[in-house]
Amino acid sequence: MSASRKVGSGPAVKPPHPSKGISPGLRHAVRTVLHFAADGAAVAVSYYFAYRLRFGWDWLLSVVPLSHEVPSWDHYQRMLYALVPLWLAVFWYASRLYTNPWMSLADRFLQIVKGCVLGTGASMVLTYMYERLQFSRVTLLLVWPISVVLVSLSQTLILWFDRWMSRHEAARPVLLVGGGLVAGEVTQRIASRHPGAGIYRLTNLPGTDELETMLRERPVSELILLTSSLPHLRVLAAAEVCESHDVAFKMVPDLLEIRLGEVQMDASLGLPSYRVQHTSLTRSNFLAKRAFDIAFSLLVLAFAALPWLLAAVLIRLDSRGPVLYKQKRFGFKGRVFEAYKFRTMVLDAEARIKSVQALNAHDGAFFKAKNDPRVTRVGRLLRRFSLDEFPQFINVLLGDMSVVGPRPLAVTTGEKEKLEADFGPTAKKRMNILPGITGLWQVSGRSDVDSAQRFALDMFYIEHWSLGLDLEIILKTVPAMAFGKGAY
Repeated sequence: MSASRKVGSGPAVKPPHPSKGISPGLRHAVRTVLHFAADGAAVAVSYYFAYRLRFGWDWLLSVVPLSHEVPSWDHYQRMLYALVPLWLAVFWYASRLYTNPWMSLADRFLQIVKGCVLGTGASMVLTYMYERLQFSRVTLLLVWPISVVLVSLSQTLILWFDRWMSRHEAARPVLLVGGGLVAGEVTQRIASRHPGAGIYRLTNLPGTDELETMLRERPVSELILLTSSLPHLRVLAAAEVCESHDVAFKMVPDLLEIRLGEVQMDASLGLPSYRVQHTSLTRSNFLAKRAFDIAFSLLVLAFAALPWLLAAVLIRLDSRGPVLYKQKRFGFKGRVFEAYKFRTMVLDAEARIKSVQALNAHDGAFFKAKNDPRVTRVGRLLRRFSLDEFPQFINVLLGDMSVVGPRPLAVTTGEKEKLEADFGPTAKKRMNILPGITGLWQVSGRSDVDSAQRFALDMFYIEHWSLGLDLEIILKTVPAMAFGKGAY
């Protein structure tokens, strides 16, 4: 049963027959055992390859000569009995590779890199502390890149196997209660990760008696409540009903409900309470983000010099006007700056904006028109793959923008005023961070994402910023640009 259905009115749906197959508990146990076995083997093989490279590669031996005779592999092999469990412990406690099986591929790769760095560091500390575990430092340095590749491969193979197991899992349907922006995302994730499970949908949380009857007639594995604004006694009552029917009860707040800030548990009062943190970008975090922005922008500008030259030639051949286009945008704390882009429109595009207002693809603050007649032929190509944004790396070096962040609002189109009218004082929080070339909504559908979703994603980014999140967004931007989905 894979189709999503809405319940709560009409004839009762007959309870589905439990499907035969692998139980969820068995699947979880098998996945955990396979992860440990595959990653342990990957780490061991990484040490073997590093050993062979260190002591068998003539070029490396000429660059870093040996200060002693070549140790036997048997000595290294015995050390693996201590080092492999150490690495697996690091993966478990420090990189969340086993505790969060549903993280994105980009985040998983970053956690693998982090785990391998920590595993290599822990190995160095261990071999330094115990003379019996003497290990070549060069070999340990070689282990890190090899382990990143092999552990990534082992994780990918296990994920593929887990997907195969999920298709044969004895799955019961999931009951979703509520709506909002997050409903579609939750539905997609359930469908992709548990393809054998059906999905029931309810607009409102029923009373306890109705919920009792519903769970008896329609066995489900879990109830997911997509709101946090209901009276807490009503939510607790629903949770107790679910517990009596062995149904997991989960709550997923809508992104717009938590846009005021990141909610964290606070025990300072001696009671469980919530503390609202208005931004995760402290001064030290800002400096780290700025350092990354400068380094990344210099790298992009160096490697993109020839494509930029080609784009400039095509723009000049295609239409009259300058290669670069400057537009006034709102930046950090509302400061106005000039954002650079490759020109993709005719010269009098600003004067003709009122004539294309009817083509706006969004009802809210953000203006974006499909089939805009002002766009040139080369401009349409540049926009499709977001190549027109590349000169904004100059803005990053100037300190006006960041590589990742909310899109800078245009001054002339009234986007800032519309945003404040739609979302009130909270809209000002969007300018508490440098605007970016790419961001969460750009990798979530680009121009096809509506204004409310864009605002929610921008707020989520501001409240949950980390260098890891920036790297994940950058990695996701590459395929988004390559396929050109949602760009116009």
